Formats: sequence, C-alpha cells, structure tokens
Amino acid sequence: MSTNSSTPAAPQDVVPSFNVYVIIGPVVVGALVNACLFGGLVIQTYIYYVNFRNDHRVMRLTVAAILASQVAHVMCVSATLWKAAVSGYGDPLTLLVFPLGADAAILFTAITGALVESSFAFRLWKLSKTLILPIISLVLCLLAQCIALVMTVKAFAMTSLVIFEIDENRLITLSLTSRLVCELTLTLSMVWYLRKQKSSTRFLRTTTIIDRLVLWTLETGFLTSLVVVLVMSFFLAMKQNYIWVGIYANLATVNANSLLASLNGRLILRGVPNVSLNMNTLSSSGERGRNTQSVVINVTQSVESAPGVLKYNDEGVDESLGSRD
Repeated sequence: MSTNSSTPAAPQDVVPSFNVYVIIGPVVVGALVNACLFGGLVIQTYIYYVNFRNDHRVMRLTVAAILASQVAHVMCVSATLWKAAVSGYGDPLTLLVFPLGADAAILFTAITGALVESSFAFRLWKLSKTLILPIISLVLCLLAQCIALVMTVKAFAMTSLVIFEIDENRLITLSLTSRLVCELTLTLSMVWYLRKQKSSTRFLRTTTIIDRLVLWTLETGFLTSLVVVLVMSFFLAMKQNYIWVGIYANLATVNANSLLASLNGRLILRGVPNVSLNMNTLSSSGERGRNTQSVVINVTQSVESAPGVLKYNDEGVDESLGSRD
C-alpha cells in the first residue's frame, strides 16, 4: 500500500512470496463482507432514526458520527480492493506497502471504536453506579485508539509492509490487546450487573427482559471480541499474508453494528405489556406528576397501564440508565 505512485523497490529479503489466495484473496473477501455489513448498518441507522425520534440528541449525534465514519471507512476499504485487484493486477510489488485507502481505514476504525466503546462505557457507568470499571474501560479504549492514530501516521510513511510489521509488532499487539480487554470488560461487567439486579426483583416479566438483555449483551460483545481475537491471531501467526488485513477491515463495521443492534433491540421489547425498560445514558430529572412503583434497574417493572419501552429520550430521565418518560 504505497504512498507513491511508482512501484516501490525493496530488497529481495523483505519481499514476501506472493500467493494470490492469501494476499489478494483476503482483501477481496474482506471488502465484500464489509460492504454487506455496511449495508446492514445503513438499514439499522434508518430504523433507529425512524423509530427513536425522541432519543437524546447526544445519542442521535453519536449514531450520525458513527455512520459518517463508516461511510469514509467503506470508501477506504473499496479503494484498497481496487488497488489490490485492479490497478495493481499483475504486479505483486504494489502490495509491498499498504495502499493509501488501507492507511486511512486504520484512522476511521479508531474513530468508530472510540465512539462505540465510550457509549458502552457510559452505559456501564449508569448501570453500575460506580466509576472504576467504566474508567478502566475508557482508559483501555483511549489507549487502543491513540495507538491506532500513531499507526495511521506510520502506515502513511511506510516503505515496506514486512519491515513495518516487524518494527511495530509490539505496538500493534498492544493496541489489539487493549481493545480486546476493553470489549471483554464492558461485556462481562454489564452482564454481571444485569444479573445482580435480576436477583433483586420478583417480577417475572422483569427477569425475562433482563435475560434477553444479558443474551444480547453477550452476543454483541463477544462477536466484536471474536473479531479482535482473529485479527490478533492471524497477525501474530501469519504476518506474511493479508488474512489479518481482510479481517481487520471488518472490525469497525462489526463494532458499529453492535451498538445499533443494541439500540434497535428496544423495538422487540415494545410489545411486552406493563414493562418499562430504561437504558439511556444521559443525566436525569425525576418523573413529573406520576405515581409509579418501580424496581429501578437497567430494566424497570412498572405498574403503569401504558406499555413501556427501552428509552434514550430527551424529556425526562429515570435514575437507572437515564431514560426519560
């Protein structure tokens, strides 16, 4: 992925053996999968804005920023595909360094990761009422994204991918490890506090909803963690090919889809009668003019007659996770 238009010259000992199946193949497959995931993200974003118009403006702006970052990201991945399969066809040396599109994709992966993981960290804070785990998660998130920004700068300046992978091996591994630990910390912590709150309620509907939220949290959290594990495993074991690059191209889009899936999951819970689910992440004011009896957790069982929904709205905030009525 060269920063120059000319084919880079490199010593023979740093030119990897060229195998189209593990060099160009992963780039093509990764780009196609990324395009599909991006399409799913666009649909999820549309569903979100149509159905949750009253969500807090910060959450709506966060979703917009994630979509904008992903638009840029999919363009970078597409440019990488073009370089690998079209403009560089027949000349393996063009893949001796990252294309410019791949260099830029690292930046947008970092931006998306910061937005998504900070949103989950803030949700964890509102759920747990403690600062320790959310702060640890944010520190790990910032560490991973700052390293990614440094890697972006170095990637633009690289002259050989093989030398780059060797010289920056520790930095890349630290970035991926920090991101993995952050993902696992967020996922397992939210599951722990949800299960803890479940034990304090006697409402059947509430426990059922909590079980659903636990399952969704595990699914979205572990899926992103799995992608990170695959990237790190192939990077450490097979630096000489592009398999890890093809997987890494989908990390940001999987991350973005996980957040949108979490937000849109509230639609499934709207049909549950007499249950008010609160998972907002912003500051609160008390309910006005209502007499309700609630078990205040991430999921709130209410005796109101109107069915409740999982809210991130802008009009009043419950003390559990910031949902307003």
